Amino acid sequence: MVSQKRRTKVEINEREYTIVGEKSTAHVKLVAETINKQIEELTSLSSNLSKEEQAILIAVNAVSDQIDMQLKMLELEEELEALRKQ
Repeated sequence: MVSQKRRTKVEINEREYTIVGEKSTAHVKLVAETINKQIEELTSLSSNLSKEEQAILIAVNAVSDQIDMQLKMLELEEELEALRKQ
C-alpha cells in the first residue's frame, strides 16, 4: 500500500511552514498548535530565551515524553504477555 504525502501549511512562532508527511492535516495542525502553546509557556516563564533555546527545550521535552511513552508501552506489553500466560 502506497501512502500519500500531504502538504499542510501551519504557523509556528509567527513563521509559516509547509509540513510534508503522511499525517492528516488535523494532526499536523494540532502539533503546530501544541508547539505554539509550549512557546507561549516558555516565554511567560523566561522571556529572555532565544527562539533557538526555546526550540531546543521543546525538542528535549518532546523526546523525553516519547521515551516515557515507549517505556510505558513496553511495561504494558510485558503485563499483557504475563496475563496471556496465566
